[in-house]
Amino acid sequence: MVLYLKKHLSITKKEWNGLVILVIVIALVVAVPYVDHRLYKDTTINAKTIDRAAATLTHNAVNKVYISNNKSSAVAGNIVFAKKPRLTVPVELNAADSARLTTIYGIGPSFARRIVKYRRLLGGFVNKEQLKEVYGLDAEKYAEIQAQVTVTPVSPKKVNVNTAGVDELKHLPYLTFKQKNAIVQYRLQHGDYASVNDMRDIAILDETTINKIKPYITFK
Repeated sequence: MVLYLKKHLSITKKEWNGLVILVIVIALVVAVPYVDHRLYKDTTINAKTIDRAAATLTHNAVNKVYISNNKSSAVAGNIVFAKKPRLTVPVELNAADSARLTTIYGIGPSFARRIVKYRRLLGGFVNKEQLKEVYGLDAEKYAEIQAQVTVTPVSPKKVNVNTAGVDELKHLPYLTFKQKNAIVQYRLQHGDYASVNDMRDIAILDETTINKIKPYITFK
């Protein structure tokens, strides 16, 4: 067929090659729109989707400043972060919830949750110094916040040490199991306690511990 066309059309080999290339180009031009339509189908754009995307972008991006890593050190000294204002009215520790506690300068959500948890364990704070017993709240942190808090002493639920067994004493703060057991055993051997002074005869109870448990015990 090729030889027939070359013979009757009287074209040279060079002209023939050019004709073949032209036919191929024409075929490609005709085929491209069809192939493009098959590969990349039109997508209907939903106006609501665009609005949601724009709202998200606005919410997340407004007022943000993006600084490349290689330039951050150059501007670090000029960046000032807003500080929590110091309170003018102290926070009452026995009444404040965790949200209120976070308004204390130096107290974040984690410390606030720990304070509330420890307050529940105690049955209420009887003095602000008990904050130093909260996990992670050291002397330095206490010195920072103590002027911002106040305590209206509560009357926590008291345990009667003349009737309680070891199981009933388990909720008593500040005492180890061994100390709680000693309180019960001493009473069984010597009779009921008349006052906190009788507890000073228990060898494993030091004066500091006895003073701490005073607000939480009763003798009748």
